[in-house]
Amino acid sequence: MNAVSNTTPLRYLTAIRQEHLLAQLFEKVFVPTAVYDELTDPKTPEDVRTTVVSLPAWLEVRAVRETGAATFPVTLHRGEREAILLAEAIRADVLLIDEQIGRTIAQSRNIPLSGTLGVVERADSMGLVSDFPQVLKELNTSGFFIAEALELQPCGVTTHAKKRNNRTENSGERGRARTFDKRIKSPLLYQLSYAPTS
Repeated sequence: MNAVSNTTPLRYLTAIRQEHLLAQLFEKVFVPTAVYDELTDPKTPEDVRTTVVSLPAWLEVRAVRETGAATFPVTLHRGEREAILLAEAIRADVLLIDEQIGRTIAQSRNIPLSGTLGVVERADSMGLVSDFPQVLKELNTSGFFIAEALELQPCGVTTHAKKRNNRTENSGERGRARTFDKRIKSPLLYQLSYAPTS
């Protein structure tokens, strides 16, 4: 399973030393040049820059050519535009993006979505995270915004996620689900919600 990532998921997971979750969840994580440039910018925290510049085996940079045919709102940043275009070009299993405008546009283009919290939640449901509430706390401390409702109910959210993942897997669904969290019962807004492909 391959993913394309925008800047935020990589930046914050690396900042709290949880980027290894990406290597455990995905065979490869691709980033467009614009995202690589943002992650290696002098203003980015040094530990994040160092990790990205070292290009671990699971991370790969791809150049993206924007054409006149690719129309996006002016408010969309270059990194977000390139991440969406790259996800389409390589038919990624999921696009990792947190910014609401980018998510809305990607969803309108039928791209499977997740975000930073979705990665952590998925990893937790697979037993890859030893202390889910602690990871949420570290994310929050690093500057990543987490809704207060989620901080107050991390265990309930994880349980809800596990039940939903089991329903998806038991339903026999295959391929890439095109929708993300319905925002009905769980306050976790950026869940991983695509069906397994194997």
